[in-house]
Amino acid sequence: MNVSLPQLKAFAAVARQKSFTRAAAELGLTQSAISRSVRELEEEIDQRLFDRTTRQVELTDAGAHLSQRICHLIEEVEQTLRESHGTAKPSQGQVQIATDPVMSSMCVPSWVASCRGAWPGIGITLRDRPHDGVLQSVRSGEVDFGIASNPTPCDDLYCEPLCVDPLHAVLPAQHPLAARESLGWGELADATVLTLDQHSGVQPAVERALATYHVRPGTLQVLGHFAAIFGMVAMGLGIGVVPSRAQASGMAPAAVLRPLRPQVTSTVMLVRRKSRSLKPNAAAVWDNLRAQEYDQSLLKKVG
Repeated sequence: MNVSLPQLKAFAAVARQKSFTRAAAELGLTQSAISRSVRELEEEIDQRLFDRTTRQVELTDAGAHLSQRICHLIEEVEQTLRESHGTAKPSQGQVQIATDPVMSSMCVPSWVASCRGAWPGIGITLRDRPHDGVLQSVRSGEVDFGIASNPTPCDDLYCEPLCVDPLHAVLPAQHPLAARESLGWGELADATVLTLDQHSGVQPAVERALATYHVRPGTLQVLGHFAAIFGMVAMGLGIGVVPSRAQASGMAPAAVLRPLRPQVTSTVMLVRRKSRSLKPNAAAVWDNLRAQEYDQSLLKKVG
């Protein structure tokens, strides 16, 4: 079977407009060109698709069935072709990035804003997913790449460190330990410790640190978002353990952030499939993210 996209587009336009004349105007073609495309399609599939009279054009049963199945697919094909055309140029097209909601409330907004400033022709769409969902979205090709905290090494994904974030304690401003410049991990013993759950990728780093320094909290409570940790800390319901950049999501005035010693870090990584190279525009965004963090690290060293 030899069916072309122009034939299907002509059919879809006539099906929408119920008129060969209006379909020709929609597609910017002559009426005879539309009629020829539809006739060739009918001959190719050996089905009459329209009942034509001098006053109206109606779909046959076969035409109605084809219209239901094919019209939305044509739109998807055309959108994909438009995006593919754009992605051949680093400064155009769409880039899809998966990240978890916790990362989206920390650094990701400023990163995306900077990328859009550098590449205004690139549309960047974020897909919020749980930690494992970020990796799965990368594997499936749903997104161009992902941003994840502490992803487990695996054979099918390439992970590149983007930034390293020290873990800090979050305390009520009136807590006796809040006067310290930093806290030792041992000072969390017997306390109610609040940290992020497994959907953020941070929980394993916190649990490893507690085990390494032989700290047994009175209770380890895992929550879904920084806002919940900050709110509970502000009410005196525990001590939080979060990456330092969590303060970007908005800390409660009644809470303070203090470094934990010895330093334990959470690593944010860019993640893509090993078997597929990035599209030019996605590679441009990836490189821009790396450059932003490199510039920030230089500023910190100079400061």
